[in-house]
Amino acid sequence: MNFQFKLRNGKKGATIISELRFGKNIRIRLATSFIIPIQSIKYWDNNKQLIKLPNDILNGDQINKSLNEIRTKVYSEFSIYGQDKYLDKKALQEKLSLIINPVEVIEPIDTDLSKPNLVVDYFQWYINFYAEHMSPNTGRVLSKSTLKTYRNVLRFLRDYLESNNMKAFTFSDIDKEFYYDFVEHAQNLGYSKNYIGSIIQKLKTIIQAAFDEDVHSNGEFRKRYFRKFREEVNHPYLTNQEILSLYNLDIKNNYLNSIRDIFIIACYTGLRIGDLMSFLKRPKIEEFNGRKHIHIIQNKTKKPVFIPLKQIILDILEKRNGSFPHHIHQNLINREIKPLLRRCGVTELYDVEKTLGGKLVLVSKPKYQLISCHSARRSFCTNAYNSGMPLQDIMTFSGHGSEKMVLLYIKASAKEKAKRASDHVFFS
Repeated sequence: MNFQFKLRNGKKGATIISELRFGKNIRIRLATSFIIPIQSIKYWDNNKQLIKLPNDILNGDQINKSLNEIRTKVYSEFSIYGQDKYLDKKALQEKLSLIINPVEVIEPIDTDLSKPNLVVDYFQWYINFYAEHMSPNTGRVLSKSTLKTYRNVLRFLRDYLESNNMKAFTFSDIDKEFYYDFVEHAQNLGYSKNYIGSIIQKLKTIIQAAFDEDVHSNGEFRKRYFRKFREEVNHPYLTNQEILSLYNLDIKNNYLNSIRDIFIIACYTGLRIGDLMSFLKRPKIEEFNGRKHIHIIQNKTKKPVFIPLKQIILDILEKRNGSFPHHIHQNLINREIKPLLRRCGVTELYDVEKTLGGKLVLVSKPKYQLISCHSARRSFCTNAYNSGMPLQDIMTFSGHGSEKMVLLYIKASAKEKAKRASDHVFFS
């Protein structure tokens, strides 16, 4: 028996296909759900039958993980077969299909109110159902990023239940003892207060949905102790002067030059990194009121956004003959932007105070080490606020749904806030 992955080229990309062989008589080929963009085919490793690292494929790590899992399962379940020429090819193909594309054989989702009572089963039902149907909370099908968050929380819940040998966890088992033990489990793993809070928030959404559909009648999740908590962390942002220093940095390497340009574009558009990468794949510019604007449909909100291009972005386009840089995976940007900022002198010590593992921790590092793609969005909101832009206008571009949410991204110091307010007519 031999099993391997190969590429089948198409017009827009290459599909990763699987090939299972038993001697000379049986060869079964099935396509996986993974497609590599045509510009990224160069990252495919024929020997390892995996995607090379690093790469510019947004979900490259997850694809490699899935391929390894498929390979392991195939050899585990098919190694019992010999080279018998009387093997049933159709039966083998059906069995392989269950491994390669399990989503295709999921049983039809029951849309009536007889939902599963086990919490993890209902959680999985919720993810499957609202991946294709309109959510009553948002009025939209859940986005890929939201689904990913829910899957991560479900995985965490399963790990917690397994570590406590809880095999039949129902909604009636959710009480104060569970809540505090669940939170303590996350704290023992060293998770931040905000990350634990987001886990609780998603879990409460699932419990509420099951409650609304009469799957259970346990109202413990509505009590005050069962709260979703968060803390405001003084994450750093880059000032306009620091961004300008990065723009003026002499960079000879084309790859690093593209990373610098993408990061600066992120700093002056406020786009979520996923939206920015989608835009860079298919840039769309519209001109009105004498200005050029980026036009996108936000992945999270599904709302259109038009963002005016600052002169610094227009200068970047001019040096690139009118073109935007090609998209690069955010992990690569996070890794490479730090040494570039160090060269710019963004090296002063910066103190970040946050709760990790249930304890308040002070982390002091050179500022450049704390900068990532998300810092660019934070920089946009903060610099726009410091310039006097009203919160409602910032929300127009950032896509935040409330002033409360956009304020979490504004990291202006007390002095900066006072300086902004001192120009108000009240103090004249």
